[in-house]
Amino acid sequence: MFSNIKSVSLTIILLLFTTFSSVHAESVKYEFAESTRSIMRAGPGQSLPMLVQQLYPDYKHIWPQLEHEIKRRNPQAFNRYTGKIIPGQRMYLVTIKVIRKSEILNLHVVGEIQSIKGYALATDTRGNDRRLAEKSELYEGDRLTTEKKSSLVVKMVDEAEIHLKQNSSVRLTEYKMKSGFETGSRSILDLIKGGLRTITGAIGANPLSVYRFHTGVMTIGVRGTDYIAMLCEGNNCEHSSGRNDTDTRLHVVVLDGLISLQDEEGAIGELMMGQYAVATPETKVIVNDALPVSGLLNEAEKKIYDDFQSSSSSSSSKKSGSMWPWLLGGALFGI
Repeated sequence: MFSNIKSVSLTIILLLFTTFSSVHAESVKYEFAESTRSIMRAGPGQSLPMLVQQLYPDYKHIWPQLEHEIKRRNPQAFNRYTGKIIPGQRMYLVTIKVIRKSEILNLHVVGEIQSIKGYALATDTRGNDRRLAEKSELYEGDRLTTEKKSSLVVKMVDEAEIHLKQNSSVRLTEYKMKSGFETGSRSILDLIKGGLRTITGAIGANPLSVYRFHTGVMTIGVRGTDYIAMLCEGNNCEHSSGRNDTDTRLHVVVLDGLISLQDEEGAIGELMMGQYAVATPETKVIVNDALPVSGLLNEAEKKIYDDFQSSSSSSSSKKSGSMWPWLLGGALFGI
């Protein structure tokens, strides 16, 4: 009888230990990054499992993953047929990033990657980078960055869309969605470099919410709008610019709805559907009759803009006063 009780108790202890171990294992996620450490010359007879066990003794449970990562990053150091280390070759090691699941759960999910082309990264508030893919979750405070010939589309929690252009960067500074039409919903974005197209969602359409898009040149506010904003090298939008770069100009086109433009002194102007604006930190100008510069609009955006211009030009009864210019603190510059 005592033998049976002892056996049952031992079984329960083993089950509890297994359960605890599983939970503990699931509470941690590992990511691998390039390391400054390397093995200058692999010696004859050395194997990858041996090296991994010597260099990462505290990570026994992920030794196979470490072997895979080192091999993937150093193809020149391995025989392509046998998979063995080639003596004398230099091998770069990896750094292990430990991410607690509790930290991830505490993050505020604000959107998801809907589609992506090329290479893009998200940098969180702690400075950690992660490569983005379709369905990747995005968190409040993330900075999204695309490389050349890369772009992505984000679907936010309020159904807003962000189409980030190539060689661009935007920060999801603050994003809070309240149910219904309660106060407290906030969408605050910061354009760091390059440009994007944004189609506002429930937050932008709610008069009780706060919507701010900071560009370093002017702040944009909206109420149910589809617009493009881009920081360019002067009037050349084929080359994106950073908000602190010299000769940076903000180019804005409204494809639908209406936006407000506000400078640091609080002066506000409005830009309506089909209008195009150019601004610098020193001089703010609304340009109504000029065509958007090359590189600002992609093919789909240009079609929307051209269709509107065609339909509006057929109705020439509009008075020129309805297309208003806005000039602050300087001479009108040509584009």
